[in-house]
Amino acid sequence: MKKIITKAVCLLCAGALVLGAAGCSKSADSSSAASSTAAAVYGSAEDYDYENFSYSSGLDENGYWEGVKALDYVTLPENFASLTFKRSEIEPTEEELQSEIDSLLSDHSTEKQVTDRAAADGDTVNIDYAGSVDGVAFSGGTYSGYSLTLGSGTFIDGFEDQIVGHTPGETFDVTVTFPEGYSDSTDSEGNTVVLSGKKAVFSVTLNYISEKVLPELTDAWVAENYGESDDVHTVEELKALYQKMLYNTNLQNAIMDDLLANSTFKELPKEVTDYQVNQCLNYYYTMANYYGYDLDSFVQTAAGYKNADDLLEGMSDSITTYSKEALLYQAVAETLDIVPTQEQIDTYSSYTGTYGENYCTMVALMDAVTDALTESAVVS
Repeated sequence: MKKIITKAVCLLCAGALVLGAAGCSKSADSSSAASSTAAAVYGSAEDYDYENFSYSSGLDENGYWEGVKALDYVTLPENFASLTFKRSEIEPTEEELQSEIDSLLSDHSTEKQVTDRAAADGDTVNIDYAGSVDGVAFSGGTYSGYSLTLGSGTFIDGFEDQIVGHTPGETFDVTVTFPEGYSDSTDSEGNTVVLSGKKAVFSVTLNYISEKVLPELTDAWVAENYGESDDVHTVEELKALYQKMLYNTNLQNAIMDDLLANSTFKELPKEVTDYQVNQCLNYYYTMANYYGYDLDSFVQTAAGYKNADDLLEGMSDSITTYSKEALLYQAVAETLDIVPTQEQIDTYSSYTGTYGENYCTMVALMDAVTDALTESAVVS
């Protein structure tokens, strides 16, 4: 199954946030490594209209960047339509294959409830909690049956650590301090409860510890889960399917890496880089609103950056790379007169309400370019 969000146009960081902390793919350490020169290229967050970003804005009905001819900005290598690779560089390793199989089994795991030992770091626990500030319960501070992985950094600093060592059936207090910039809440009567910088006490009941039970990889299990949908009935057939998928992924990545390394970029059009910046900032802005933060406070708490400008500095290399990739897809399409088939476009029809038709057409165009380059590549 193809994903609507593709690496060439997406700069989103995966992460969940509850009560004020999240895991993201960038950190304060990575931001400090970015050059100030790169940061200056993309300026300040206040220079962008990220609050009103939409995925199809700046794209035309053909999936091209509106008003941009990619070949004016990038020169493709002469052999781009028939790149050559060593098979040893493309064939997936046993470790890669096993990792995919392990991930598949994990996705089909069942839950075993453990109640006879203490919770440890790394455990997933099921908890009830009720929070209060200065003895006043606040909206959003109470939940029953929440599954939390200890050490994930999902909750406010110190919350998860204080669950470690407790056993299922225990009720105990967890004391934490809300970060500065956290939005106000309300009490049961609608009165404002200030949370920013405030100490909060949560009464926590540890219900049980969850342990994953992986299914046994057998022909019967494969047939039951994939026989009808994918016509895969045995373990060997499943491994062959994943072998092929990994091979194609490795080849596609190798093609893009080769194009990035051997294409010449005169400059990057502002339309493309602005899109990438706005997409990145809009993601964090949306998450900040959802969890009751302003943008600067959210990126500081959730991702370890000083503020949104520091985020742009830390993301500058990625913004540049994604912009180059986006141009490369269009440049190849312009050179080879590639257009997506109706079938490729229809693949994303269910996403048009969220992302817009032009964005979905662009993703379909990227699929068409990828298919063409993969078919013409020489692996020996």
